[in-house]
Amino acid sequence: MAASRRREYIWLTTVGAVLIAAIVLVRTHEDSIKTFIDQNPFLGVVLYIVLNILDAVLAPGATLPLIPVAAHAWGPVPAAIVTTIGWTAGSLIAFLIARRWGYPIVKKLTSVERLRRMKKYIPEDLFWSIVLLRLVLPMDVMSYVLGLFTDISWPRYVAATALGVAPSAFVLAYVGKLPNAYDFITFGVGAGVVIAYVIVARRRHRRRAAA
Repeated sequence: MAASRRREYIWLTTVGAVLIAAIVLVRTHEDSIKTFIDQNPFLGVVLYIVLNILDAVLAPGATLPLIPVAAHAWGPVPAAIVTTIGWTAGSLIAFLIARRWGYPIVKKLTSVERLRRMKKYIPEDLFWSIVLLRLVLPMDVMSYVLGLFTDISWPRYVAATALGVAPSAFVLAYVGKLPNAYDFITFGVGAGVVIAYVIVARRRHRRRAAA
């Protein structure tokens, strides 16, 4: 139990550190990134989609700092659409990895313990539940859970995922146009990590009390 708790805290700390590092990196090189996108519009879109695919498969949230850059380069609506495409494609890849290769591969990409905990959130009405869960649960984890533990077809999965992630993409794209966009993102990341820590700590406390 202690080892499990330690792994959970290490994972949360790592995610928080990666997100903060990504914010600092993008802020430091924001002008260079904008220049690259302006000079290479097609390649810029392709790279942005690829990075968001990797984000959805391996590092949830790591590309959030790029959304303000995309919003300024392309406008909020195009940036939101491209972000939705990237997140949806990445989620589909994670889903298909779980569906095709199962635990042996998935356990190398994410925590199996987290997957098992998330399994209880899978209801019978999958389509609209996926839409709603995409708003509140980590993208990579839910993709693997749905690939492992459900028989939903991939076209329905893609449609539900796109509907679920689009609102967040549009909100973040419009926030990205604000003067203090990175401050909002930093605050959101920090608040998310703190809330996650509190949830984990309370869950562990309840387990100890019940033992």
